[in-house]
Amino acid sequence: MRFYFMMLVGVLTGCICFAQSISAGVTAGVLTTDDLSRAGATGASKRYVVGPAVDIGLPFGLGVEVGALYRREGYQSSFSSFAYSIFSGERANSREFPMTVKYRIPFAVGQPFVEAGHAPRVIHGTVSSNFSSVFPNVGFLHSTTSADWPVSHGVVGGGGVQFGIGRVRLAPEVRYTHWNNIAISGYYGDGPSWQPTQNQVDVLVNIGWKVR
Repeated sequence: MRFYFMMLVGVLTGCICFAQSISAGVTAGVLTTDDLSRAGATGASKRYVVGPAVDIGLPFGLGVEVGALYRREGYQSSFSSFAYSIFSGERANSREFPMTVKYRIPFAVGQPFVEAGHAPRVIHGTVSSNFSSVFPNVGFLHSTTSADWPVSHGVVGGGGVQFGIGRVRLAPEVRYTHWNNIAISGYYGDGPSWQPTQNQVDVLVNIGWKVR
């Protein structure tokens, strides 16, 4: 976590030296794609995403945006056989740190833009399970464990339109992220498996205040 914080600070420091404008604000939106790609579990994630963002305007229509987006993730799964049944679930906090380069096209009203970049993702949460068996020497078992999943890395692309009203900056956009590795997955030895999708599409709105 500290590594990504220092990386964000480094990007911001370098870009501010050449900045023509700086806006700080909040990015919020909704996930439009399913969070699981297999049918072995039911998604229990929240659709919302929210977090702070800083937008730095550079010469020649270029810009850099860095953010820290929060999501609440989760799933539920169950499996039964003639001898036992098991229920498991996961609840986790997901934090993404998108860093994108933007190109803006100036118009009289609004500035259409495209963006591309990179987003590391850190996920921490808990996994719980309930196990029951017909055999009396087993009975019912419950467990809850904390878990840190491997860091995921996403390739980001998107586009939208930025509007300026005085010092207020409003920028709706559609953003696509492809994660290059699976963060959370699971399976039953003699049953179904599940894993999150690698393709993510968000509809976002950034509301910022021009501070420079």
